[in-house]
Amino acid sequence: MVEKKADVNRKTVKAKIQKVEEVKADLKKYKTLVVIDLRKLSDSLFQSLRKKIRDKGGKVLVLKKPVIQRVLESDKKLTALSGETNKPVALILTNDSPFAINKFFKENKKRRAAKTGEIAPFDIVVPEGETDLPPGPALSELKGAGINVQIKGGKIVVSKESVVAKSGETLNDLKTKALQKLNVKPFEISVRLIAGYDQHYIYSAELLNIDDTLHAALGSSLNDAFNLSINAKYPTKQNVEILLRDAYMQSLNVALNGNLYSSNAIGQLLTLASRQGLALASLGK
Repeated sequence: MVEKKADVNRKTVKAKIQKVEEVKADLKKYKTLVVIDLRKLSDSLFQSLRKKIRDKGGKVLVLKKPVIQRVLESDKKLTALSGETNKPVALILTNDSPFAINKFFKENKKRRAAKTGEIAPFDIVVPEGETDLPPGPALSELKGAGINVQIKGGKIVVSKESVVAKSGETLNDLKTKALQKLNVKPFEISVRLIAGYDQHYIYSAELLNIDDTLHAALGSSLNDAFNLSINAKYPTKQNVEILLRDAYMQSLNVALNGNLYSSNAIGQLLTLASRQGLALASLGK
């Protein structure tokens, strides 16, 4: 019995190690890693997003805590994220940027009905207009929730815009049932992104949630700063390769124009001299 248990444990450890190596290999194949919080994320939304990400060539990995921890701790830059594994998380591997995947999550939110005991995130308002509800018990239920309703043309009509709950108010059973009857879904379900990593930097959720206008302005400013550093010949980590290449081409042009022999220019100078010699020879014939 003890031997069987030990054998099972060995197989489990071996499987975990193998999985860690598989995920580490996958990390090298994709440009971006995103960590998301699975708490409060509905299964229907998660499966929908998972399919869309897979269709775009990405991967969504739901792994056991020890596996995720070992994967994150295997990279010095990702070690900082290993503390996030104290809650259910998923790893997303994609070639989109962290900003693009965060935007994708924002564009794929869903709404859901209110539940008794939840706190209203804002003033929940039912607009004026006709409903699909026939006259009956629903009329008194809606009135009991503070909604201005009456019967018109054989249907229940909201005669005046009504505030069902104020922001911060705890929703009781009467109000949640009324909202459900009117198909009002005040709560939003979305992915809570913890962090993104693009092989260079880790981006927090706060940074990734920067307003699109501000993000565009920052991008423009970075581009302007880059161009300024190039024009001013000011070396930085981002422009040093371009500056070295420009300097090389300038020095090569000076050598060629001045017939100055160097290891880089000698080949082209000899070719030029050969062409000139052939041209002169043809003139003498």
